[in-house]
Amino acid sequence: MASTFGRLAVKEIRANELFPSLLAIAFCGIMPILFTMHPTTITQAALPGELFMPLAAIFCFGGIFLPEQVAGVTDVLNSKRTQLVSIYMIRFGWYTVLLSMINLLLIVGYQLPNFAGVLFFDFVTKVLFVGSLTVFSYAASRSLAAAYLIPTVYFALCVGYPHLGPLNLFILMRQQSWTDNWWQLGVAVLLLVGGFGLVTKRAVRS
Repeated sequence: MASTFGRLAVKEIRANELFPSLLAIAFCGIMPILFTMHPTTITQAALPGELFMPLAAIFCFGGIFLPEQVAGVTDVLNSKRTQLVSIYMIRFGWYTVLLSMINLLLIVGYQLPNFAGVLFFDFVTKVLFVGSLTVFSYAASRSLAAAYLIPTVYFALCVGYPHLGPLNLFILMRQQSWTDNWWQLGVAVLLLVGGFGLVTKRAVRS
């Protein structure tokens, strides 16, 4: 079973996630142009991860529910051993790892060992929070447009309304305590479990 899932993951990533991943990498490649790579404060260092990476996350996670178009993947999905939810989980895991690695490279480039742990936790939490919100938005609405729109609206709300407390995406930028990320991580887990739960329940009914 593990080998079957592994082959499915490799086939899925090669078939459907390679091109979007390259686009995401190219998109993130402009961060050194937009933001300084030699920040002097943690607030300045947080700008790319809190202001830019959520947009990359919306792009990546918004596409994990796209219809299947590759015959090889569809054949596997149609078997009794694999459900469509497995594909969604593979995609979610892949983009979480990809964006986390980009964040890690960014932080390594900063050469700020005193802030590295806090920054990485903050940046990865943003990825998971936006990703889980995307999953739940699609699962609750059954609309791909909502999967993009709702996280985008939430991002805009964080930009224009600074009173969201620990659920504001710009924790370090607005000099809040980094421990507020635990609240975001907890909400992300709830949204993720709820979202995949809805998708699984719908798949069983069908």
